[in-house]
Order: sequence, then structure tokens, then C-alpha cells
Amino acid sequence: MNQYDIKMRLYRSILFVGALLSVICIIGNYLSSFPFWPNLKWIALFLTTSVSYWFSKKENYIKAFMFGFFFFLIWIFFPFAFLDSGGSNNNAIGYAFLLLITVTYLFSGWKRFFLVFSLIGIFMILHAVEFYFPQLITVYPAHTQFTDRMIQIPLLLFASFMIILKFAWEYEAVNIKLDDYAKFDELTGLYNRRMFNVEIEEALRNRKEEIFLVLLDLDNFKKVNDRCGHIIGDEVLKKLGDYLRKFLGQDRNIVSRWGGDEFAIIYFGNRITLMEKLTHLKKEFKDYVSFYEKTTGISASIIELALYENVSQILIAADQELYKEKSRNSK
Repeated sequence: MNQYDIKMRLYRSILFVGALLSVICIIGNYLSSFPFWPNLKWIALFLTTSVSYWFSKKENYIKAFMFGFFFFLIWIFFPFAFLDSGGSNNNAIGYAFLLLITVTYLFSGWKRFFLVFSLIGIFMILHAVEFYFPQLITVYPAHTQFTDRMIQIPLLLFASFMIILKFAWEYEAVNIKLDDYAKFDELTGLYNRRMFNVEIEEALRNRKEEIFLVLLDLDNFKKVNDRCGHIIGDEVLKKLGDYLRKFLGQDRNIVSRWGGDEFAIIYFGNRITLMEKLTHLKKEFKDYVSFYEKTTGISASIIELALYENVSQILIAADQELYKEKSRNSK
């Protein structure tokens, strides 16, 4: 999910709302006893939104049609609607704000500034025309204007609500995704190194129970990638992630991908139980990975956090133990 995709979904939502608004306003004008010809602007809006929605599926045309759609709204639809629907006695200011919000989000660079300043300029010109040339403004009876407002104002508020709600939903989804990227490894679904750093600092402050750091590294993993390809290599890493969750991911334990084929686990519990779980983990993973490469297995080091003063000391000790373990496994 990227910003362009979000914008396109919002743009299509705006087109849908515009088409729906057109249909409802045509019906509302009929109920308000407006003559037929004011509906021409709503018919034009419905056709424009329909054509724009169809072209929004065409990547080669979407940007041009999106700009053209808002150019039409600001330079044609908005002035005609203002003059034709009673001027400032109608709902022009509400539609102007709705246009301002959508243009500001959907466009950038010169297109954004052009459309925003066009909207401001058109709005000022129309109010000047209303003041100096009031005869150009179509005037309707008070009861007709009242009925029109009773229909259009709720519609305008609802349309604004739906568009802003769509904004909120999209950004909430993006924030959730960003939060996942900040905490979890995309391939394995385990915690990433950033979250491990946070958790080990917290664990180091806890001196009231046994806590261990397990650094885990795959032996001869490069042979899997070389023989079977990186797609299979990724599948092996994901499967190892599943095994780590199964054997070491229970309760408060923090299981993370350290990077590449290295994993780090913060384990809360006694050493004997931990070693038993590691033994089962190594066996099950060895049985699985032997199908791809018989020399691939797991090396692991176990370090008790309480024996060290800071994270750097812990990691250095864990690295040294892991190096010794890998040396033993290579013989």
C-alpha cells in the first residue's frame, strides 16, 4: 500500500459520492419545485463523474482526467451552480470547503496551487458579481430555497463526512501497517531488531528472575540458497520462524529476527528448560531442512542477562559463544 494507491481509492470514492449527490439533488430539485433546467448542472456532474470513474481505471489517463475533473468543478460547475441556485443564499461555501480539502490532499506541486487559487479567485469573483450585478443571480421563492437547503445541507454534510471518514480509514490502515513495519520482520512475522533492542533494555532492568539471551544462527544456509534458490531460502527462514514460535515463543518470551539467518530470543525461565526446548527445536528443524541441504542446522548461544552490566557486554558474550558453537558444529 503506497500513497498513490490511497489517493486513487479516495479519488474514486469522491467520484462515487459526486455521482450519488447528483442523482439525489436532481430528485431534491424536483421535490423543491425547481424548474428542470437547473438540473442540467447536476446531469453534467453525473456524466463527468461517471466518465472520470471509468478513466480512473486507465493508468495512462488517470492523472489528466483527475485534474480535468476538478478543473471542471471549479471553473464550470461551481460558478454555474452559484449563479443558478441563488448565490450566497445557497450552499456555495460548504461546497467550496469540500473542494479545498480534496484538492489539497489529492494534488501536489503546481496543480495543487493552481486549483486552490483558482477556487479562491472564482469564489471572490462570484461574490463580487453578486454584489455589483445582482440581476445575474437567479432568485427563487423563500419556501423553495428552504426546501432545497433542507435537502442539500444534510447531503453536503454527509458527503463531507464520508470523504473525511474515507481519509481517516485509509490513514488508520497505513498507520497500522507502518506500526507493523516498525515492530515486525516482514518475512517471518517475528519481532525485528528494533523491537529486540527495546525489549532487551527492558529485560536487563529486571534482575528478579532468570532471563537469558539466545543468539541463533543457521549453519551452511548459503548452500540452501545456492542449491535451491532464494525463494526456497526464504521458505526455510519462515519455517524456522514457525519453529521458534512453537518452542520458544510462549508466554513473555521475545522471539526476533536479528538479521539475515540470525535470530535472537529473550527467554524468561530456567536454563534447563530452555536447553531442552532448544534441543527439540534443532532436531525438528534439522529433519525439515535436510530435504534441501543435509549440512544445514542451527548453532545457538545462551547468555544469562544478570551476569552482565549492559547490552553491549551481553551481545559480545553471546557472539563469542555463538562463534564457538559454530566452530564445533563445522568439525
